[in-house]
Amino acid sequence: MSIIDLLKTSVYSMKSHKLRVFLTMIGIIIGISSVVTILSIGNGLKAEVNKSVEDTNSNKINVYFQPENMGADMTLMEPFEEADIYSLQKIEGVQKIEKSKNAFAGFSFSTAQANYFDKNVMLVLSEYKNQKLNVEYGRSIKPEEKSRKLIVLDKANAKQLFDTPENAVGRGITLNGVTHEVVGVLKEETGFSLTGGGSYVSKESLEDMSADTAISSIDVYVKPDADREKVLTEVKKELALSHPNLKGKYETQDPQAITKAFEKIIGGLTTFVALVTGISLFVGGIGVMNIMYVSVSERKREIGIRRAIGGKPRSILLQFLFEAIMVTGTGGLIGILCGYLFGKLAGLFMPFKPVLTVGSFAGATITSVIVGIVFGIIPAYNASRLDPIKAIYK
Repeated sequence: MSIIDLLKTSVYSMKSHKLRVFLTMIGIIIGISSVVTILSIGNGLKAEVNKSVEDTNSNKINVYFQPENMGADMTLMEPFEEADIYSLQKIEGVQKIEKSKNAFAGFSFSTAQANYFDKNVMLVLSEYKNQKLNVEYGRSIKPEEKSRKLIVLDKANAKQLFDTPENAVGRGITLNGVTHEVVGVLKEETGFSLTGGGSYVSKESLEDMSADTAISSIDVYVKPDADREKVLTEVKKELALSHPNLKGKYETQDPQAITKAFEKIIGGLTTFVALVTGISLFVGGIGVMNIMYVSVSERKREIGIRRAIGGKPRSILLQFLFEAIMVTGTGGLIGILCGYLFGKLAGLFMPFKPVLTVGSFAGATITSVIVGIVFGIIPAYNASRLDPIKAIYK
């Protein structure tokens, strides 16, 4: 039997039992659409990360200071000065030097040293934009209070500064030399957050701290033809000579390495969630196997007649296997379309747009075909092994 004949026979069989075939497809549609939606969201997040760092020079390296005492008050140290930026420019192989900006994946944040008597901790600060915060103790910052020095403190940092977080509300902590009143403490986060996290202060407070804060790190741009390791060694040596009284050492960090690590985490999480979601494909495959067994049982006489007039077992097997593939393939295409639409809908509530790649499309299509083969092969094989005499008279 030719491919054209197999296609015609499969289409005729599907038309004869439209409702039954559609109900069988539902599991495949749900499984494929779920996987496609998850993959498109994951790809969209990767694209957003790449977009946020597309202007980053491949030769840009971040240099920061690591004190010997991890609990040291960084506000009392000045590991970088304006003069360093100019002196480091003279090192052979250095293209330019810039102050580092705290931004990653499109989310802006700042860091500040928080002090409460003899206790101190480094805070990650995000701008409060009237969003709903998950406050456990106290309250959020009111819109009319943006000019005041207020902070909604992260619970982990509240524990470090006050031992018991509820005692933090109403107290004053010093951020880079400026006193801020703690008006609330956030609930402890149980999941991974991409929206900044940490503690929250007003935009005005962040701008004031950015203007007054000492340089926390610098970005060194190395010339493409220069020896990167040699240049960075010279930079760290020059900084150590310029600040001989600091106890600690200068370290380097490649921003692109962080981006790649972040992409790897996103890819791993996306794959894991997609695999878990794909369990519905197994359920859908069982449905396909069941409907194919029913189809074989109903068409025993047809199979017997075909075998009696010379039909080969191989052609019977291919016919039923092709029908299973048609069912799962059609369900897969519908699932891809639904997944694309669900991804677009999800993008309306996210800070980035989901992306359906050619790889995701091809993978979903191949997966639906494989499901048809795996779960259709046994019923098709049983159909090809039927005795023609018994099949005709049953």
